[in-house]
Amino acid sequence: MCIHTTAWLQAFDARAVAVQGNLVITTPNMDFVPAFHHFEEENVQARADGRFGAIDCFQWPQAYDNVFCNSTCIPRKEAFPSPHPLHWAWFTPTQEDFKPIPGTSFPVGTLASDKVEGLDSLRKLAEKRVQDWRVNRQGKNDAVVSRILSLRHGVSRLKTHPLTFRDLLMFVTDAQRLFLEIYSFMEWILLAQPRITAGDRTSVVNSEWMGAFTHDSDMCNKLYIAGIPVWYVRTMAYIPSNMTVKQPVLLTRPDQIILSMYAEGNKVRPYEIIYRGPGGYNRQLHVRRLYGGTTFKDPEPGPSSGPSSGSSSAPNARPAHHIQSGESIRDKWKDPESPYFPPSKLHWDDALKRCIKDSSRVRTPYLIDRGYRFPEPGLLVGPKLPERLQGYIATWLACRPLWIGRVDHNPPHNYPSPQIWRDFLGSGISAQSQAAAPKGKGPEKKVFTVAEKRKGMMKDLFGDDMVDSHGDLFAPEGMVEFRGEQVPVASLAHPPQLLAQKITWELFELGFRYELRDLDRHLAKGRWAEDPVGREQLLHAIFPGEAGLVMWSEPFPTDNYGMWNNTLIGVLPYLESFRQLLCSWDDVPPLLTSPLIQENFTDTKWWEVARAATAFYVQTFFDHFGRPPVVPHSLPL
Repeated sequence: MCIHTTAWLQAFDARAVAVQGNLVITTPNMDFVPAFHHFEEENVQARADGRFGAIDCFQWPQAYDNVFCNSTCIPRKEAFPSPHPLHWAWFTPTQEDFKPIPGTSFPVGTLASDKVEGLDSLRKLAEKRVQDWRVNRQGKNDAVVSRILSLRHGVSRLKTHPLTFRDLLMFVTDAQRLFLEIYSFMEWILLAQPRITAGDRTSVVNSEWMGAFTHDSDMCNKLYIAGIPVWYVRTMAYIPSNMTVKQPVLLTRPDQIILSMYAEGNKVRPYEIIYRGPGGYNRQLHVRRLYGGTTFKDPEPGPSSGPSSGSSSAPNARPAHHIQSGESIRDKWKDPESPYFPPSKLHWDDALKRCIKDSSRVRTPYLIDRGYRFPEPGLLVGPKLPERLQGYIATWLACRPLWIGRVDHNPPHNYPSPQIWRDFLGSGISAQSQAAAPKGKGPEKKVFTVAEKRKGMMKDLFGDDMVDSHGDLFAPEGMVEFRGEQVPVASLAHPPQLLAQKITWELFELGFRYELRDLDRHLAKGRWAEDPVGREQLLHAIFPGEAGLVMWSEPFPTDNYGMWNNTLIGVLPYLESFRQLLCSWDDVPPLLTSPLIQENFTDTKWWEVARAATAFYVQTFFDHFGRPPVVPHSLPL
């Protein structure tokens, strides 16, 4: 083997060479050789910074893969320091970037607005570049377009969704990986691939690209021609004696990459292992897997989750329905007479009345969780005793941001039954009243029991995101928050009618959205498997706004919107999306099979389609859940 200080190098020569075990790794176009993390089985598991260590193709060069060829063009962090616009692709949030939500004891918040704007600047860069490229490619369903939609939703989620810091960290890195995937795809399509196809000259290496390892001589030559950093992996037996070597080097180790696990204080809370195996296609596939799509661990059992006298049922049990003293059994197929309910909608009232409530229609065994995604509005405002009503509403408002976020991206193993919701909502005021009891041996023991029971229910519902340290969800003399409005807890014993109607209106709306999502995921499972991003976008298109199904912090609407807009042109896109979604279900009414277009969309057409769609939804829901659905209501005015 000859060592030359200067020479015109070919693809199989070595501008730099290093030895790793029994491997000789050469590169014709770079001055360093990174350590090759490939053959050993390793866990794909997010680390303390939300990234996947040295086996992460967005942080460190990996073996070339024909499916993920664009990984070679992922930009390198070192090439884009601040204030370069791309530096946001490697920003890691700290606790200072986490803005807690006021009015709740739970550790939930949102990303600081300036950091959201930084990530949104990446979205704008990606959308502009893809839009320019697709000018002459209209109608093509490129995977990159789905990534753009996912990135758009990811940034919107960081802007609007209540999250724990642990989840927020992963959603930030999800958005960054989506951007880097889009950016590298465009680099590959516009620059690298055409150079390989032409093959007439060798391009100057782009040291801003990640590059790749390969053991294939043909691929080594192609990457070299394209100007992609490449490292050729062989054993000593296959090194030619006449290979030109410019410089032997030591392996470059990933010393700057975070390998430690996520921790909160002294408590290590590692993310789940989503794959274990050697390098290659499967590893790169799982590194790209979005956090919201992972399988989460069951909540850790609370201190009182074992069998004991007076303990509540766990959420994955389905206790027999029973009613506490002072609350009456009600007909769930119609709204109760209550000043705290918003007005109902005629189409939904009619659909609930016309539903065939024959138990023989219900599909059993149940394949969809029949629990309630959110507290039933009638349950929330049902208590007759003022102190219990105060406790129910205050408890819900205190835990509301965390629960909304959890249902959206990390749902529990089982949704709570009405009885468990009743126990949980009443637990806050129970603890308050027990704490006020006279001191003594007996009461002290009971205070401990109530506190432990409440803590157990909170763990069942919220898992590790619960506040372990202190106190109750709210203080009787304190404040809770609803959509930016500070609400005195004391006022909730006799809540203002408009406030109560706004709270129950939101519960109706949230319940409908997430029950619709779960029913569609079951009935249209083939569509979700074939195009999950497209199906999610269709679902989100039924509702106004950019936050998907979530609503919690934006100003309260001042007029009917979406499918119940006051104008035909306002209704059309939302009703059409609802119609399209229902058309994937079995036994869809013929009236819903024809697209709605502006030219034939009259008041009569709207009435007919809305009536057919609501009736079909309610009946289908009953057939699979065995109970009435939660349906939207009119805005309280």
